[in-house]
Amino acid sequence: MPPMPFTSKMVKFEIPNISHGLKKANGILRLVDDYLELEFQEKDALVELFKSDVKVRRIPLCELESVEYKKGWFSAKILLEAGSMKVLEEIPGSDHGSSVLKVDRKEKDDARDLVSKIRLKMSELKLQALDDEDE
Repeated sequence: MPPMPFTSKMVKFEIPNISHGLKKANGILRLVDDYLELEFQEKDALVELFKSDVKVRRIPLCELESVEYKKGWFSAKILLEAGSMKVLEEIPGSDHGSSVLKVDRKEKDDARDLVSKIRLKMSELKLQALDDEDE
C-alpha cells in the first residue's frame, strides 16, 4: 500500500481587490507533500452573488523563492514569491511572480505555523537537491 501523502492543517485566506475591486477570492491553503495547494473561489465583491467554480492550483515548493508571514493588527498576510511569473499566473491577484493571501485574525496562529512548515520543507528540498548534485 503506498504511503499516505503528508497534508498540513488548512488555513483560510482571502484575496481582496481583484479586477480593480470588482471581485475577491476566498479559499484554503495547505501543504501537501512537496507542493502548496490553493483551493479557491472567485466572487463579485459587491453582493457576492456571482461565484466561479472552485479551482485548485498546486504550486511545487521548488518553484517558490520565498514564503513569508506578515503579522498585522487585525489580520495577517502570507506572501508567496516565485522565481517566475508563470508559477503564480493562475492565482487571482498575483503580480510579477508574487501573491498576497490575507488571513483573518482567527487564523493567525495556524498561518504562522503553516508558513514555518513550508519554509522547513523548502529548506529540506534545497538540501536534498544539493546532495543529489554531489552524487
